[in-house]
Amino acid sequence: MNEIRKSIEAAMANKKNRNFVQSLEMIINFKGVDFKKNRLNLSLVLPKGKGKPNKIIVVADEVTIYKIKGANVNVDYLLKPDEINNIDIKTVKKIAKDSVFYVMPQFIPNVAKVWGKILGTRGNTILPIVGDPVKLVEAAKHLIRYTSRGKFLPTVQLVIGTENMSIDDLYENAMYILEELDKRKLRSNIRSIYFKLSMSPPVKVKLGE
Repeated sequence: MNEIRKSIEAAMANKKNRNFVQSLEMIINFKGVDFKKNRLNLSLVLPKGKGKPNKIIVVADEVTIYKIKGANVNVDYLLKPDEINNIDIKTVKKIAKDSVFYVMPQFIPNVAKVWGKILGTRGNTILPIVGDPVKLVEAAKHLIRYTSRGKFLPTVQLVIGTENMSIDDLYENAMYILEELDKRKLRSNIRSIYFKLSMSPPVKVKLGE
């Protein structure tokens, strides 16, 4: 879709110098979908990355921690269950929105007692470590997630990259998201699409042209 690329280019052209790296959001408005009955859950690893990787917090047993360390995977916090209080609550609140929390299933109840409410109020949740922990952690750096809430919120906002990424990479990420929506039979329910940098006005995609 050439108009997707054109709109990304227009959004990037609107950028002004800031004292931080701006994220580029893809805003999708839907029609004819009751998200209360048909809940939308997205958990996607962007093919070209997010530009600014997520922070990763892992709570696991010693064997798993040893495996992750041995693979030289960069993890911001790698903790055993009795070490979760090593991160003060203020820090958890600060990083909760833009971080991925992976916890071994047997430790989730105890971790949820400490962090569950904080994550929930910020639209995040604890993810179970199932399968290869190294692959999970590597992929989590560029994971984006969205869960619809309620009938009257037919809008999805997803970060697809940052202003220092190339147009080609941002376009590939955007098209990947549309392909995933197509798999869920939601492509025909898209009313409008916008692209927006953090501190810039949104640019509307001319759909159907």
